[in-house]
Amino acid sequence: MANHDSIHDAPADDIALLRRYRAAFTQSREAILFFQHGRIFDCNPAALALFRIQDPTQLAKLDIVKLSPPTQPSGQRSDMESTAHIRLAFNTGQAFFDWQMRDLNGREFPAEVMLYRLDLPEGTVLQATVRDISEQEAQRQALLQRKQDLLEAQRIARLGNWVSDFERGEIRWCEQIYQMFGRPLGEPITHAIFMQAVHPDDRERVQAAFDAALRGAPYDITHRVVPPDGNVRTVHERGQIEFGPKGQARRMIGTVQDITEQKTLEHNLRRLVAILDSTSDFITMHGPDGGMLYMNSAGRRFHGLPAASVSDEWNPEQGWRRHALPQATRSIAETIRFFHPEWAAQRIEQKAMPTALRAGIWQGESALLNPDGDEVPVSQVIIVHYDEHGNVDQTSTMIRDISEQKHLEAELARNAITDHLTGAFNRKRFDEEIEKALARRRRNGVSTALILLDIDHFKPVNDTHGHDVGDQVLVELTQLIQNSLRVPDFLARWGGEEFVLLLPDTGMSEAHYLAERLRQLIASHRFGVVGTITASLGVTILQPTDCPHSCIKRLDEALYGAKHAGRNQVIGAPPIISTRDQVH
Repeated sequence: MANHDSIHDAPADDIALLRRYRAAFTQSREAILFFQHGRIFDCNPAALALFRIQDPTQLAKLDIVKLSPPTQPSGQRSDMESTAHIRLAFNTGQAFFDWQMRDLNGREFPAEVMLYRLDLPEGTVLQATVRDISEQEAQRQALLQRKQDLLEAQRIARLGNWVSDFERGEIRWCEQIYQMFGRPLGEPITHAIFMQAVHPDDRERVQAAFDAALRGAPYDITHRVVPPDGNVRTVHERGQIEFGPKGQARRMIGTVQDITEQKTLEHNLRRLVAILDSTSDFITMHGPDGGMLYMNSAGRRFHGLPAASVSDEWNPEQGWRRHALPQATRSIAETIRFFHPEWAAQRIEQKAMPTALRAGIWQGESALLNPDGDEVPVSQVIIVHYDEHGNVDQTSTMIRDISEQKHLEAELARNAITDHLTGAFNRKRFDEEIEKALARRRRNGVSTALILLDIDHFKPVNDTHGHDVGDQVLVELTQLIQNSLRVPDFLARWGGEEFVLLLPDTGMSEAHYLAERLRQLIASHRFGVVGTITASLGVTILQPTDCPHSCIKRLDEALYGAKHAGRNQVIGAPPIISTRDQVH
């Protein structure tokens, strides 16, 4: 430290003043250093603490340049930059600047430096007052970062803020709005310039919203803007007017957001929903939690649910909404059990959903319950959509009512085995049935009888009354026979006016009795304009050694015998008894 013994030679008032200055110097929280020719020769305790100087005797050896890093944040060398500041202080008496300092431990910190030239009797020295602004700089950087974050968030959200100063007649836009409207950055903006940027078809509506805001209404409007490049954008503006003490509008503060992509999404979504609603298939969409978010019009009609518009089901802020959907559709499991019969629900839960979750898709046949509780056959596709992390993002189902298809398939299957005129089984179906009966006879010894029926004198019926009447007789005869059969009995049209009956668990005597009863039933029935008709019947039973050809041949011989005996008869073909049957 400098020698202050001369203080005792000074007058008393000067001594008191010097002591006060010395106390201020010593107790100051700001670091104060005195240096000359680049060397520090005195400093206060705050400076010792700031620069981590443990021993004051180090000052004599400490070059002022050592308290700075080699370069400043600007990239300039510290020694050259400091020389310039010192020269300025010597020439003008003072210099103020921000500086990057470094203490003796190597910690760097920002500081404000104030240099003062002091002309003393012993020569000219410089006083440096150093204020550590690390905390203020951190706050400034944090504030700057928040500002940058806000600007970045506004850029991402395509959102900008503006202030319309009515007293000055100007509008202040942020950078984002200049870009949004395609105007040069910093261009003075007035209400007239803003209105020029608004799409011509929207100007009247925007002006009306602005005028209403001046009367106290909220300013909230969506409109189009036309930048100089002609690329029309859609924006959403909100604003609030500040009124003065006398009710005069002083300024309006607001935001504007570019929602072009959002509007495009809305438009595309509306088109998509329109397409989905126009299809006859039932379509549903389920969110990540399995809750149903959407059901198209066809599905709503089938299940008796209220119709919905796009705005009912979706909006830009809330996304999909469960408009009028049953509470039971808040999970996929509940939805499955609510809309499907039990057997179909089990199939979907145990097979369809695991397959869809594993492979992304399942398709197959299932069934739905209509509002009356009836089962409706459907073909169903379940698609599971995953996000980029592999998590379920959406589950979609497409369901088609295949009742008509199933009815047609059943009709085709029935037509393949039935006679197209009478509805009785055809000869092809009879061939399958007799093979089964012969197998049962050989395996279990089950007795099965056959009856072959032929209408007597049927040709004159067609010749006299025409084939339409003849066909009606065949249809009516088929119904008459069907009504007299037992549940397991089988009737087929053999061809022309011949019919064959297969009677399971029936012996020869019982078959003969049934045939006779059928003959009498036919003879006593009146067939419209034809009147009464008669039939001849042959009867036989299947034998263990029979094949289809042998038993039919025997049956045909029995029928021939009935006709030869004068018609309207029942003749049984004598059974062929094998040696094995005789033993039993």
